[in-house]
Amino acid sequence: MSLLRETILKHLLLEKKIAAIRANLTVVFNLGYKRGEVQGIKSHAEHRKNRHEGDLIRDYDILKAVEKAKDDIVQYIVIGELYNGVEFVIKESSTLLNIPVILEEVNPYEFNIFIKTVMKKLDFTVGMGQIVIWV
Repeated sequence: MSLLRETILKHLLLEKKIAAIRANLTVVFNLGYKRGEVQGIKSHAEHRKNRHEGDLIRDYDILKAVEKAKDDIVQYIVIGELYNGVEFVIKESSTLLNIPVILEEVNPYEFNIFIKTVMKKLDFTVGMGQIVIWV
């Protein structure tokens, strides 16, 4: 009977950890801080949002895609495949939106998702072994 209790306890603790991480997953749009950002200069991601002729990528579209990916992101964090400094890609299949991001660990239960760039491209390629989260 103690094995069953131990299993249930581990499961409950894991669920609590998943909920805590998901509640503290913050999306950050500007990566300029890593490049010595100058006041008034747009980040790479900001420039990319406007480069598609007649097809503007809105912040709402980006946030919606990241929100859809949050459960998968948390699962990858919990199993140890996503951690501080790891780059991965969120792909929105219906709109062809590709969002390369970097994960930053603030503490074991709090993470920032930095938007590295955004683009709409059918044949967007990723690095070998890089995690891709389809939404």
